[in-house]
Amino acid sequence: MLLSNADIERYIQQGDIKIDPFVPENVGPDSIDIRLSDKLLIAKKVDKVIDPQKGIDMEFDEHSLIDGPYAIRPGDFILGSTYEKIGLSNIITAQLEGRSSIGRLGIVIHMTAGLIHAGWGNKTPSTLTLEISSVNPNPVYLYNGMKIAQLSFFKLMGPAKKGYDDQSKSKYSEQQGPLPSRLHHEF
Repeated sequence: MLLSNADIERYIQQGDIKIDPFVPENVGPDSIDIRLSDKLLIAKKVDKVIDPQKGIDMEFDEHSLIDGPYAIRPGDFILGSTYEKIGLSNIITAQLEGRSSIGRLGIVIHMTAGLIHAGWGNKTPSTLTLEISSVNPNPVYLYNGMKIAQLSFFKLMGPAKKGYDDQSKSKYSEQQGPLPSRLHHEF
């Protein structure tokens, strides 16, 4: 079941949802707005085939939003991360979605990685990597700390046997900033 604002606040108090820092004003009727952190990894065009089986050969330029905004251009692919660190118990899962105001600017904040598994950040609250792109035909500024996405939370019918952080195959546990793909660990 989707958690309401009252449920979200209760599960935060119980420790089943951890959001650091927690800003009560960012809680909506059934979600919480989360912000963009300062570090961006901007994918470089390398003119070679990316082979996920042999290790990811993507190259990135780093940009710090502390130095000023970044103008995302049409077709850019950027890895960013949430300012907030998230932790979920084995009874809670979350869904990451873009905010309507960001979507109306043509900014997409995730490609496919919208599900935050139960037990994510349970050991150490962790940032979420955002897969940011633009379909706007014009550049759009991204700012440090801007509200860029929202999290909705769901209570599972029963706790997961093993949460994300407790699985040996978990590739992104305890991340503290944007991380490129680790798909090659699966081959």
